[in-house]
Amino acid sequence: MTDRTLVLLGFAALALAAVLAELTARRHPQRFTTLGETLDLLRRSRMARVLTVLVWAWLGWHFLAR
Repeated sequence: MTDRTLVLLGFAALALAAVLAELTARRHPQRFTTLGETLDLLRRSRMARVLTVLVWAWLGWHFLAR
């Protein structure tokens, strides 16, 4: 198995986990927040917005750049 295949499988697993988390949140709205509600919460704070951009940039640099 090549490194590229392993990375793609990892991203597929993360996407599947995100879909399952969203479905769970919609099934039990009193216990979990949906992705949209979580992103709204993150956008309220300037520091959270900055950290989100920095984490996103780090992930892109380390996993998507060739």
